[in-house]
Amino acid sequence: MLSGGFLSKVFDLIEKASVGLNLPSLIVSEARSIAERAIREEVSFGFRPEDIAAVSIYIACRGRKVPLLLREVVSATGSDRRRALSLYKRVLSYLDVRVALPRPEDHLYYIASKLNLDQDVVEHAFRLLSEANKRGFSIGKNPRVLAAAAIYTASVLANKPLPVKNIANTSKVTSVAIRLLSKRFFEFAGFKST
Repeated sequence: MLSGGFLSKVFDLIEKASVGLNLPSLIVSEARSIAERAIREEVSFGFRPEDIAAVSIYIACRGRKVPLLLREVVSATGSDRRRALSLYKRVLSYLDVRVALPRPEDHLYYIASKLNLDQDVVEHAFRLLSEANKRGFSIGKNPRVLAAAAIYTASVLANKPLPVKNIANTSKVTSVAIRLLSKRFFEFAGFKST
């Protein structure tokens, strides 16, 4: 059994990281309960408080469909990515926690809010993602790249083009990946790819 000081340090790290990541209080309370459970059941034995805080926040975000990347959470908590990934797998396995797979639509709204996009561009990007799902194009693709490419394509089609570099920096994917997938989205919209 671990001391209350260790648990309070994990809780403090969760609070600090959630402020930096601008997370709602519901995510914070879920992260705290996941961390407490992992510590009490000794699933996190041998891991640092930073690792436990990172994994707890990440699992809470995934459970509530907040599309944060593990590397963003790891960076906010000061954890190590490999250790956090190892603990993440242990927590999912031993605590029988279920998390949903990220969907491109979740990333779409997250990225669009950060870019302050017009509603018509977001709606058009959503339609492009729906078409990609219908055609089976989205299977096996990174959902964040799909969302970023749909935003780029929709902005160009709406005559409000955004620089690919801005979208890439905001969504934390490469501009090359966005350009490659946007060619297919242009085909869906009825334009020939070059």
